[in-house]
Amino acid sequence: MQNLYTTPEAAKVTGIPQSTIRSWMSRHTEVFQMDIHVAIDEHGQKLWTDAGIELLQSRRASKNATDDDAENDAESDAPDLLESLLEEDAQRLAQQYWRLLPGRTLRRIKQMRDNPTPQEREIVQLSVRAALNAGTEHLLLPTYQPMMLDEAE
Repeated sequence: MQNLYTTPEAAKVTGIPQSTIRSWMSRHTEVFQMDIHVAIDEHGQKLWTDAGIELLQSRRASKNATDDDAENDAESDAPDLLESLLEEDAQRLAQQYWRLLPGRTLRRIKQMRDNPTPQEREIVQLSVRAALNAGTEHLLLPTYQPMMLDEAE
């Protein structure tokens, strides 16, 4: 049978203040799993398992936790929260960027073709010349075949 610890006992074993442990548990419910890290006895008291104690100690080590109260702990968790929000937003933005890129690129190419700035006109002309020099004129020019005068008659 594994050991079970009350929050005051977990605080003593880990060196983490009780208020910090309670704060972590309430703000990070997804981290502390019932029946793995925490158990609830028949009186409704939360008890920490050996796995829970290990998780608290690793969390303390990774956060360089000190004997600060829960308020100071909230400040130290702010960069983690901000980082996770930034990561989620960055992921969504990257996905949206790749969804919109083809359409925007085609619109921009059409704009450069139909109403170019002087700089864009030069870029397009150089690009067309380079393609022609490379022997790819069949990709750039329409397949228009001029009619011979005798065929028109």
